[in-house]
Amino acid sequence: MVNYPLSKKLLEQEESEELGQWIVVYDFIDLKPSPNFWRNLKRISTSQGGSLIQYSVYQSETWKETRAVRSLVNHYGGEVKVFRCFGGN
Repeated sequence: MVNYPLSKKLLEQEESEELGQWIVVYDFIDLKPSPNFWRNLKRISTSQGGSLIQYSVYQSETWKETRAVRSLVNHYGGEVKVFRCFGGN
């Protein structure tokens, strides 16, 4: 049996490719995130195209990626909020 990274499992759970602009804000209160959190977050961003805006703020253009990041934060015990952005130029 192959042991897939958590990031891959989380991305496979969501089928929706809905496009938009999402911001994921998270914090690990009284907790330092595991190095595995950062590895998995990097795998998600590398494969999906999103990125950190700053520490604890992540931007994404697909719901699939947004949900994976939210689930990753929850998995490692963090607090997380997701915002969908609307607007024009």
